[in-house]
Amino acid sequence: MITDGLNPLAVLLFIGAVLLAFAVAGVFLFARVTRREQLARLSSRTFLGGAALYLVFILIGSLASHGRVLAPGAEKHICEIDCHLAYSVAAARAESVGGGLVRHVVTVKVRFDETTISARRSRTAPLSPNRRYVALVDDRGNLYPGSPEGLKRPLIPGESYTTDIAFEVPQKATGLRLVLRNADPETALIIGHENSLFHRRTTFQLPG
Repeated sequence: MITDGLNPLAVLLFIGAVLLAFAVAGVFLFARVTRREQLARLSSRTFLGGAALYLVFILIGSLASHGRVLAPGAEKHICEIDCHLAYSVAAARAESVGGGLVRHVVTVKVRFDETTISARRSRTAPLSPNRRYVALVDDRGNLYPGSPEGLKRPLIPGESYTTDIAFEVPQKATGLRLVLRNADPETALIIGHENSLFHRRTTFQLPG
């Protein structure tokens, strides 16, 4: 299974780091108010050292990553702790709209992968996805965003649907691929997530 890198351990590390940061910040404020300079210095150094260590772990995870370009029909699971929702490119078409622009319409298939749920989970309970970001990227790294509105539909296990997403791209752009990822800002701070600093991403090849 190809995912965006989110997993329960990384989420727990992130939550633990945030709670620890708040605790150390509280100790620092208490030390400053009560004029305990030694405790204030110790807590500030602990905060900065912990932040630096966490950043190192993010960078290690990013440098160890590798990008992928998925063939049409191949799936990428976007995780919200559990990796239930699978995305793939089903079709694509292009038409000139004048002004040196081409409108590309990409048909994306969204599927609730029922093999990822436990036996205790209801098979009629819907799942609403978190925020998504979609864009076409060319071989020079230029991004051409589209609207993710069609990706907000709730799904129940085993259900799927397709939606068309339109992008307007300069005619000279080449090597277009689809970027489809989680758009929650906190994912940039989760170790191993494709949204984290310098992490390589999985993109989708468009049908020829």
